[in-house]
Amino acid sequence: MKKYILRALIFGSPIVICFLIVLVVDPYNFFNLFHVISDKDKFAVVQRTDESSPRGNILWKTIKFRRNPTKTVIIGDSQGKDIRTDLIQQLTGEEVSNLCFPGASFQTMFETFWFAAGEAELKKVYFQVAFMNYNNAREYDLFHFASNYFKRPYEYFTTKEIYFDSFVNIAYAITHEPWLVERSYEFLSDSDMEKLVQFRLDLFFKKYIYPEDLKIDFLKIIQYCRENEIEVNFIIFPVYEGVDKHLQEIGLTNMKNRFKSDISSYGNTYDLDTLTEIKSRRENFFDYFHPRQVIIDSLTRMVWKKKQESIL
Repeated sequence: MKKYILRALIFGSPIVICFLIVLVVDPYNFFNLFHVISDKDKFAVVQRTDESSPRGNILWKTIKFRRNPTKTVIIGDSQGKDIRTDLIQQLTGEEVSNLCFPGASFQTMFETFWFAAGEAELKKVYFQVAFMNYNNAREYDLFHFASNYFKRPYEYFTTKEIYFDSFVNIAYAITHEPWLVERSYEFLSDSDMEKLVQFRLDLFFKKYIYPEDLKIDFLKIIQYCRENEIEVNFIIFPVYEGVDKHLQEIGLTNMKNRFKSDISSYGNTYDLDTLTEIKSRRENFFDYFHPRQVIIDSLTRMVWKKKQESIL
């Protein structure tokens, strides 16, 4: 019997060790018991690739929100991911949570809203919205990357991505090698970046079906916000003018205008996609869709400073 117990301990020890690594490293602060790695380093690991960033941002930000809910939230996709809440707090004094996730569809944003409404007594909601995702041909929901763990916490110890994230966290904490966390697309050559741009233009627009049914979901949210005295705002970020030229070539300009009209009908809308001085300069964007951080900060000041001035 002792021999079998010893064998079981030997064969089971790798599982126990991996379990302890996940528990101690805790790459998303799910249990929040140990803090051997800084949050700054953990979030850098979250951002490291196009695969880790969508699922990682959703889990990281929703866990943080559950632990420290705020009455003001920003909900959106990759364009709004880097809106700095510390800058907004400097401008307005408000505590704000950024719940913008790379790859988020409108279905993901709707799920995020109802999640936030269930966790906090919301007073203000900002939806960062984009035409690139306003398409029934790209209907999907990524919120399961958070909800699955909330429903079944044990999956935090049975999912290969969590283990891999834990080991990358250890490697980065020890070495701080930049290549472990650098987002590769930001360092592409000009020719490779243009190939990525074309891929994304095709991804977003090659097959396009106008999403009539999204109006129903939006109107449910608007009605809920009216009943609960929640202020709703919409933000449309600028894209490089090359996107508009492409839409014109494939006959989707009217659809983009219709998208803006729909959004404006739901509530107060900041259409920053009219800022031609930003849209006309390729250097203001990583690809055609995502403004650089300095532009994001400038747009943030425009929206929230204007918001403050209107209140005063």
